[in-house]
Amino acid sequence: MLVVKRAALMLAMVLGVVLVQAQPASAHSVSGVGATNWKSVLTSVSPSVPGLTVKLVEGGSRIEVVNHGPEILVVGYEGEPYLRVGPQGVFENLQSPATYLNCSRAGCSFPAGINKDGPPKWKKISSGQTARWHDHRAHFMGTQLPPDVAQAPNKVHQEATWEIAMTQGSTPITVKGNYTWIPGSSPLPWLLVALALAAVGAALGLLGAWGVPLAVALVVVTVNDIYHAVGIAWFWSGGFVYRLEKFFSGSFYSFVGWALGFVAVWLLVRRRVDGLYAAVFAGGSAALFTGLLDITVLSRSQAPFGGSLVVDRVTVVISLGLGLGVAVGALIGIRASRPELELDDSDDFDDDVDGEADEADEADEVNDRTQRPTTGTEGPTARSAASGTPRPTPSCRVGVRSGRHVGHGHRPVVGVGPARVLLTSLRRQRTRGRTEPPMPAAHPRPAAARHVLPTIANIETELGLVGLGLA
Repeated sequence: MLVVKRAALMLAMVLGVVLVQAQPASAHSVSGVGATNWKSVLTSVSPSVPGLTVKLVEGGSRIEVVNHGPEILVVGYEGEPYLRVGPQGVFENLQSPATYLNCSRAGCSFPAGINKDGPPKWKKISSGQTARWHDHRAHFMGTQLPPDVAQAPNKVHQEATWEIAMTQGSTPITVKGNYTWIPGSSPLPWLLVALALAAVGAALGLLGAWGVPLAVALVVVTVNDIYHAVGIAWFWSGGFVYRLEKFFSGSFYSFVGWALGFVAVWLLVRRRVDGLYAAVFAGGSAALFTGLLDITVLSRSQAPFGGSLVVDRVTVVISLGLGLGVAVGALIGIRASRPELELDDSDDFDDDVDGEADEADEADEVNDRTQRPTTGTEGPTARSAASGTPRPTPSCRVGVRSGRHVGHGHRPVVGVGPARVLLTSLRRQRTRGRTEPPMPAAHPRPAAARHVLPTIANIETELGLVGLGLA
């Protein structure tokens, strides 16, 4: 149990660091762009060229050119040769500024000594006939909204048209498109659904249904979270291996939560209290890395997801609402089972009780030797010479460990749990706020006391006062 708690604390620290450093737009994004209200559209390729296909991919963040005909040349921002795509592969011009501006959504730094007006310096980057790049002419790159959009953000605005020039031999090719502002919808209905799901998860903890019902809720959260990550990875344009790599790289932190989710389900089905700790961080991981960091999906009109926008929003709401609810429900379950956990982890208290009971046994033995001779009838039903009542055997004395709770896989003895709870409460009330007085110096006891003290100790043992800590 201590190992699980320490691991959970360590994971909480990791989640805290990630939450501080994470950027909402880069949490689940494709080509550097997350949910947005800008939509890029390719309207025409003129003239039509056999074997040439041009389209926007990844939400307009990149352009994809596939050419199975004669080689074409893509012109850069300043009219310089930028890309060659044809039967021999894909080549980029290291002297073109576009090579460095288009390396990512934000661009890369220029090396020293480039000359766009000089002879091209071609570098082969692919043996295929497909090229994809960030062309900043094809999507909105401003940091502030245009004035007309800022004045009426709830209306559709077509802001600008864009063009990309290409050539095939002596034939010029023009690719045209535009980008448009499309307002999103209100996130309030989705947030209400998330709140309802959170209430369901918390209710499972309040009702004590933290076994199979909470495990089922956690399965829904974990599977939904994985599906959401797969949907984002498959929004990337590329082959299966490329998308799989994006799935793993884009869900690095979520893997910890998924692993804890399946471990928690296995433990919760068995009513193991350890599963509650794992469920807290599995649900919290889904609520954080999918729900909170992708919450802008609920109010944007465009989102990087390999499915419909409605499905994307549903996955975010489930991760946010039900994930948070599972975490809260598990915390409530932990708090409700705290007395049981305290008894299980109170090894020092058990040792103290065992020590007191052992002292009582020694007092009984001294009493037996001083009060009456040892006979062959000694045993569980032997009687004390002082009280004449049956002396309990060590296995029946109050306070002796007789079993662990169900959470550790042992079946408890009926009636022992409440007794140990009472022992804990009485002992803590007795010792709270008080220090033990120093032991007095040993003095020789008179002969009468040597006969009386063992008898008192035996009576205390018979009444259970030693075990209860009331003596």
